[in-house]
Amino acid sequence: MNVLPLVTRRFRDSARGILGWALGVTGVCLLYLPLFPSMRTSGLLGEKLEAMPTAMLDSFGMDAATMGTGWGYTHQTVFGMLGLLLLLVLGITHGARAIAGDEESGALELTLAHATDRRSVLLARLIGIVAVVVALCALVTIIVAALNGPSQLELSAAGLVGEGAALTLLVLFHALVAFAAGAATGRRSLALGVATVVAALGWFGHTMGAKVQEHLPAASPFEWAYGASPLSTGPDVGGLLALAAGCLVLVVIAALTFPRRDLRA
Repeated sequence: MNVLPLVTRRFRDSARGILGWALGVTGVCLLYLPLFPSMRTSGLLGEKLEAMPTAMLDSFGMDAATMGTGWGYTHQTVFGMLGLLLLLVLGITHGARAIAGDEESGALELTLAHATDRRSVLLARLIGIVAVVVALCALVTIIVAALNGPSQLELSAAGLVGEGAALTLLVLFHALVAFAAGAATGRRSLALGVATVVAALGWFGHTMGAKVQEHLPAASPFEWAYGASPLSTGPDVGGLLALAAGCLVLVVIAALTFPRRDLRA
């Protein structure tokens, strides 16, 4: 089972798009983090933020009490909001396109016709998704670490490692939701829809779920990733294991369903 040529071709075909995403997440870090010292001094992260409606802050996953700290500001602007959103879109679109997108376009049938079995294709696509997600999440973490001193964020190394790992597994989980749905159905739009709904419900459970039911946040992947505030406290092993287990289950679903079904014509 030789998957290296399949992986290499996938990266070659996606290189330009991946570069664009890399520039996008880099821009988010450079846009927000250097502003922290001036925003903290001006009071924009203190009384003025606390004056905003609590419900609105909660819906955006923002906490006025921690926004004035380096870790709170970094989490809520990069790891928990716009940076996270960009990476989720990246992961979900790549996951949906990996099998279902190629199947709908006819490219998958052509690939399988060249004496390549389905498990090789599935493994190659999985490696591609994991590599892209890990690389982009690592890039964000490295840029934040580089801006830590100049932006006066006072982030710890353990906090950066914990937050980076949580971000990576969170994005990978949603990418694999799309991947598994696409592998099981061959429908890219359905895979996108399923992963988007899972992300939306998870975000709601993490930010607003406690207002509906006390234990609802515990069912959210976002809570597994960020519930223990890893950027402040360091890696949350329990949350990371929960995300990793979820990723493994999704890979198993894809591996069981894709080889058994008829490909769409």
